[in-house]
Amino acid sequence: SDGLLNKVTLGMLAIVTALASKLTDLGLVASVGGATFGTALVFVYPAIMFLKNQKKNGQKATAETWAAKIIATLGVIMGGIGTGMALKGLDV
Repeated sequence: SDGLLNKVTLGMLAIVTALASKLTDLGLVASVGGATFGTALVFVYPAIMFLKNQKKNGQKATAETWAAKIIATLGVIMGGIGTGMALKGLDV
């Protein structure tokens, strides 16, 4: 498990280093980060926390459960759209 974690960490570090050596526009980095993490923070994470809490308490699925799943799904879709729009301005 630790060996796999070390390999994943090393791979992510290599990817970030390679991207950092090629990217010169920090505005692009900020817009991609904002699109990705902003929608995750506003839509996805709260829905996941709600669903985990509901499961932990042994509650049955309700209309709120379905609403949380829909909101999380739409959040992922909107994050993907925002990231795609930010990457359209990429000049590599």
